[in-house]
Amino acid sequence: MIIYTPLREDEIFETDEEEHEAYQWVNINHATLKLKRDPSSHGYEIVHMTSTNPQDYLNKRLEPGSIYYL
Repeated sequence: MIIYTPLREDEIFETDEEEHEAYQWVNINHATLKLKRDPSSHGYEIVHMTSTNPQDYLNKRLEPGSIYYL
């Protein structure tokens, strides 16, 4: 089977239950963000962003590696 996706293999076939609970998925307008808790900043680090709107990829607030506060 061939899967065409921008996701890595470990994101599709997650096996470690503890790692799975460390991430949180959030929808913001057209974008879907994969967040990881960052205790040092009391926020969430953006790990991955997907969107159907090309302007979301130019938005600095949604850039992977930046801190997002819920």
